[in-house]
Amino acid sequence: DMKRFLDGQMPTFIEHINGLQAFSSYEAKAGRNGLPRALLFTSKAQTSSLTKYLSIEFRRRLLLAEIYPNKNNNRLMEKYGISNLPALIVIPPPGEDGKITDPIRYEKEDFSRIKLQNFLSKHALKKPVLAKKTEKKEDNKDKKEKLKTEPKVEL
Repeated sequence: DMKRFLDGQMPTFIEHINGLQAFSSYEAKAGRNGLPRALLFTSKAQTSSLTKYLSIEFRRRLLLAEIYPNKNNNRLMEKYGISNLPALIVIPPPGEDGKITDPIRYEKEDFSRIKLQNFLSKHALKKPVLAKKTEKKEDNKDKKEKLKTEPKVEL
């Protein structure tokens, strides 16, 4: 039907975590960019359109991950004390002093768009973190400028 088709076409910026190795790369990505982390523990088989919307809304201000209850993720569920699904946890980035703060749990039963958006907006960065320019792009610009300034020699 039309809704299912549109949900499938909707862009998403969600990190799907399946195991500790995927979680450590998710943590590294969040740390590299200084982003707060939001962990959504869900029992649904597919990513909901609400979750996709939130990933778009908070893109580059918060890193959203979806974690399914399976044997690969049991340690994560134990680490954060997750027994009932769905559950949402926000982990703020370390402070300037390097101090790690405790995870903040979404305590309400209602997982509506407005309530989730309000909760996540309290913990997301105010301004988006833009991608850092790579050195390769700068090197290419330097090469092009050198080619323009060098005199051409005809044989």
